Amino acid sequence: MTKVKTLGIEALRATFDDQYPVAEFRGLHASLEYPVKSIDLPEVWVRYTDTEPLQQSGVAHIEDVAPGLDVRVAPYTRWRFKGAWEFIVVALSSYERDRVYDELIRVIAFSQQGGLLGRFRSYIEHNDLIDLTARVDEIESTGESAEPGTPWGTDEVVYERTLNIDLIGDFCPDPETGNLVPLSRIDVIPTPQLGLGAESSDGFNDWH
Repeated sequence: MTKVKTLGIEALRATFDDQYPVAEFRGLHASLEYPVKSIDLPEVWVRYTDTEPLQQSGVAHIEDVAPGLDVRVAPYTRWRFKGAWEFIVVALSSYERDRVYDELIRVIAFSQQGGLLGRFRSYIEHNDLIDLTARVDEIESTGESAEPGTPWGTDEVVYERTLNIDLIGDFCPDPETGNLVPLSRIDVIPTPQLGLGAESSDGFNDWH
């Protein structure tokens, strides 16, 4: 949960930096917390929601940290998840809110075409936090609101609008520490195929 949320924030900040094509949106504030100061607005408030249960990547799926060895060392189980990022635009005017919303749409919709806008997708796919794929070809708008009253105690109207994009990913936790196991490379090791006449103690130690 923490890795997925952090990645959403970092991808936005890496995109809306001092090189962003539209000067007005350079340094756009993005946070995991609802804005509590007027100086933070406009802000993109990021949330994450699971849309399906967590699931093991296969039946009795086990991976080795050192698959070249004859004995199993530090077995890990890989898990899959599906969810959605919620990008909630918060501003003090409907025009400002819609401007930021439009810019988010622009970033997500054109992130497949490279260039400065492509940094959003590139950051997600090449991050060092978690294996994650964002569905940037479909964007869902889930509503807007305008309510009087601010966290800093004024009667100003706070305008919000939300968009969602779907995510799919996997992670491999260390069962002892709970830390995610970093993936530096994938080694493919050929092994004999077990047939009806093959002799094997339990089948598990013959596969990597």
